Amino acid sequence: MTPTEAKEMLKTQLAAHGQDIILRRYTAASGNPRPSDDLLVRAFVRAVKAEEIVGRIDSTFSNVAFDPEDAGELWPVRKDDKVVIDGKTRNVEVVKPITLAGILVRCDVVVAG
Repeated sequence: MTPTEAKEMLKTQLAAHGQDIILRRYTAASGNPRPSDDLLVRAFVRAVKAEEIVGRIDSTFSNVAFDPEDAGELWPVRKDDKVVIDGKTRNVEVVKPITLAGILVRCDVVVAG
């Protein structure tokens, strides 16, 4: 599989089976409401698997996979960015860029909260 094929497959599957989430990066330390840059992104959201529950990762954590091209100006996503899933704001704990033949094809993040 080529990186282009992998990207197209991801886009197709996200369109058919993904859900809308919001990537959020706060742009100030405080405020009411706190200013942020928000971006609607299509993603797969899955609970962590039993074998992934180690250290400080527990059953409240989720894996989120999305097309990094969809992150736009919020790329690269980083620890402590936020993801809003079904109206609930969750914290990005781990960012795992996925490459194929040296080309970025997907981004997986682990979120808490």
